[in-house]
Amino acid sequence: MPKFECRLGTAQGDVVVEEYLSPDERILRNQLQDKGYYIFSIKAKTAWMEWFAHLLPRKKGVPLREFLLFNQEFAALLKAGLPMLTALDLLLARKREGLFARLLGEIRDEVRSGTALSDAFRNHGKAFPGIYPATLAAGERSGELVAVIRRYLFYMQTVQAIRKKLVSAMIYPIILMALSVALVVLLMVVIVPKFATLFEGSGAELPLLTRTVMGVSTFMQYFWPLLLAGLAAGVIVVKVGGQQPRIRLLFDQLRLRIPVLGENIRRYNIAQMSRTLGTLVAGGIPVVTALDVVSDAMSNEVYRVDLRQVREWVLEGEALWQSMERTRMMTPLAVEMIEVGESTGSLAEMLDQVSQFYEEELTTSVERLVALIEPALLLLMAIVIALVVLSVYMPLFSMYSLVGQ
Repeated sequence: MPKFECRLGTAQGDVVVEEYLSPDERILRNQLQDKGYYIFSIKAKTAWMEWFAHLLPRKKGVPLREFLLFNQEFAALLKAGLPMLTALDLLLARKREGLFARLLGEIRDEVRSGTALSDAFRNHGKAFPGIYPATLAAGERSGELVAVIRRYLFYMQTVQAIRKKLVSAMIYPIILMALSVALVVLLMVVIVPKFATLFEGSGAELPLLTRTVMGVSTFMQYFWPLLLAGLAAGVIVVKVGGQQPRIRLLFDQLRLRIPVLGENIRRYNIAQMSRTLGTLVAGGIPVVTALDVVSDAMSNEVYRVDLRQVREWVLEGEALWQSMERTRMMTPLAVEMIEVGESTGSLAEMLDQVSQFYEEELTTSVERLVALIEPALLLLMAIVIALVVLSVYMPLFSMYSLVGQ
């Protein structure tokens, strides 16, 4: 079915750009007018436009900090006894113009027309985290909306704390690596060529190390467009390939097989999956439904595929721990803890313990890895610089010895 890009005006005076699938432009135009939109333009998207769109940065959803603040205020207002629509009206009145303000206005209107709050958030696709509508649905069924919102806030704050620790740990090694590469490029492109002119004029036979360094320097100096083109091609391949589930699955499988790094990726995904699943189960969502939500929330395609398979086996009557053991997505320790949780009726608590255990393991492992990377990078940089300097000075020593004779 053809896809159309539509530039629309809303009843609130906002201008939005959205995509719709429709068999015909005339039918789509009538549908949008019936919804109350003012149509500025409707453009059909061709295949090459779709391909090019994969290379562009994707439009982000609602800023996480703003979304968490909204949930804190929303839970406080509901706790104080305000009706849901009144709370939404108060929060919307405080919002400035922007994506979240527009979406919140649409959600408020849907709730006012009789749509459940969870369905209203779910109707806005990827603008909000996939776990959020499922969490709200659990609160609506149990009548404990405030409790599930606060549980969701705790979940997000814990996940963000882990991510901040990992990012903070990797900042210094990344800066050190960038400075090392910049220094080597400076030596090869600026310093070595000046000495190469001197050596070529001397007519003396150059050592192998000097000839090798000068060859690399010449390549970087005259063929740098090829290097940039190769780098750009690699980025494009990864970007476009990452949009295809099969290629993304292959990339993620390769990442899991990288020594040391692959094990940390596995720990991160186990912690993410366990905490998300535990949060949903604690909110009263059935395991099968929770697995469906968790699979969509996973960033790793390997775990996404495995979770969908686990869901099918659980739907057929198999125990959760047995299904996870069959896919080998979890470590034996995690499977054993989940088995204990299922048998004792405390699955949510045990999943939280699994996530805490692997979050602590991940943090410790990354700190150790960074402690090893820093001296290794310094040593590698010292070796490279020493080789470049030695390649320059070796012919100088030979020239001085010839002059002395």
